[in-house]
Amino acid sequence: MNFLESLTAEWYGYQGYFVRTNIKANRRSNGGYNNEIDILAYMPSTGELVHAETSWDAMTWERREERYISKKFIFTNEQYAEIVGSVPSTIKKRAIIGTSRTQPKEIWGDDIEVTTVPNFISEITNGLKGKHPMREVIPETYPCLRSFQFVLAYG
Repeated sequence: MNFLESLTAEWYGYQGYFVRTNIKANRRSNGGYNNEIDILAYMPSTGELVHAETSWDAMTWERREERYISKKFIFTNEQYAEIVGSVPSTIKKRAIIGTSRTQPKEIWGDDIEVTTVPNFISEITNGLKGKHPMREVIPETYPCLRSFQFVLAYG
């Protein structure tokens, strides 16, 4: 799992979601899998499921959109329910990609939210501001977020 996948998984876990990472899906008859889900985050109390895909790729926005719609976010509600073991009440699909602060669209297709990496970092930073490490320490099971907390407090 790369840093961006780890950070995303930690962020959702810290917010109370149950998180699974690098889930192999759509088994091939001759072995292996056709797809892998980077992160699934499930909130049992609300039934919300978040499918997040992350990348630092250098593709054009058009190629990214085509790739994510045709290869990454192809799962049916039934497939998500099978993986999670419960029928989600809502499914949020989120692509966290690219290093620019700007992006040409906020939604791909009907339901894929696009967030650039810098904007995702800002989301996390805003969520952690004011949480001092001596009073509201982030658990050691979230090393990326804990690092953010210390940088925000002492950097």
